[in-house]
Amino acid sequence: MKKLDFDFIPLGISIILILVSLVMISTSNYALSLKHYIGIGCVIISIYFYFKNRMTYYVVYGITLLVGIFGLLDFYYSTFKVGFGSFGINPISAGLLILHIALVFQIVDKLDSNK
Repeated sequence: MKKLDFDFIPLGISIILILVSLVMISTSNYALSLKHYIGIGCVIISIYFYFKNRMTYYVVYGITLLVGIFGLLDFYYSTFKVGFGSFGINPISAGLLILHIALVFQIVDKLDSNK
């Protein structure tokens, strides 16, 4: 059985947010927009690459979160933005990106120390 590393935590949080979103839209009047469907698709692609090619997962999921920071895609039913005017940053994506980068650097340091 393959051991899961800590780098699954941000992706796991994204999966939980997607499941919460699916429950909320099925039990209420919320509707997902195109950016939500694109975000969910990008997370599904990231899940695929997590198990098939870990280095590609790091890049694809990082780009997904980076694009999500600026509100171009989202995977949570409610959109939050912190900022002013038309410019805003999605704090959920920003927090997940910071966590993702920290865990990727930890994994890379572990790989470098093994050499």
